[in-house]
Amino acid sequence: MAIGTPDENFPYYIMKSTTCVVLLRKSHVDKWGSEFSPGDQVIHGYYYEQVGNDFLHQRHVKNIKATAPAKSVIYICSEVAATGL
Repeated sequence: MAIGTPDENFPYYIMKSTTCVVLLRKSHVDKWGSEFSPGDQVIHGYYYEQVGNDFLHQRHVKNIKATAPAKSVIYICSEVAATGL
């Protein structure tokens, strides 16, 4: 899935979700430093990072869990295949 950002250089990040939408019961800070409040709807998973200068070449960041607001999920393309997961 794609997570939208306000950054013009990186309009979205790719994320592999490991949960459906979760309603937080308490405050949460993920390993990337993103802060969330009780009642926020979020998705947990792992980000991908760009390899080199090609935005289409992404590497799965396996060891750092991420949390993203459910409302930031955006649709980008249904025809992109991921391999090596």
